[in-house]
Amino acid sequence: MGKRYHCDYCNKTFPDSANNRKKHLQGAFHTRMKIIHYDAFRDAETVFKIESMKKPCRRFQQVGECDYGTTCKFSHLSPGELAALAARAEAEKQAARHCASVQLPASVTVIEWANKLFKTQEKLPEPFAYKDMIATQCSFFSNNLSPSLRAPTLDDLLACRPNHWG
Repeated sequence: MGKRYHCDYCNKTFPDSANNRKKHLQGAFHTRMKIIHYDAFRDAETVFKIESMKKPCRRFQQVGECDYGTTCKFSHLSPGELAALAARAEAEKQAARHCASVQLPASVTVIEWANKLFKTQEKLPEPFAYKDMIATQCSFFSNNLSPSLRAPTLDDLLACRPNHWG
């Protein structure tokens, strides 16, 4: 079986050739699906500007649905939804201004910050005495292990004669 091309926007698979790929990428369905995909990543201000310039969709207002969906050239938002979108756009703008106005201290380096963090963590008490619990469990398990699984002692290492392989 030959190579196949999978389009993530359309969720379609077809035989991969330059001609097939070109036809698919220029097709109306692919173009529409690509626009729908990237519309999800638009900021509120851009969406508000676009939607406020559109006239209301009469079919959507009367029936509650529109055959064109998100590609309709008319707006499907009610005045209340437009106001909420405008408020969200303004809130995003305020948050961006606030982030831009925050001054970070230029004198603090990453190394200084990390050292300060480690010093504060060293001062904290050991929660639930984990070290004692681990030591107790390790001694319990090491006594019940078979000799092949036990950790070697210093005497075992000194008595070991290296083998020559090869």
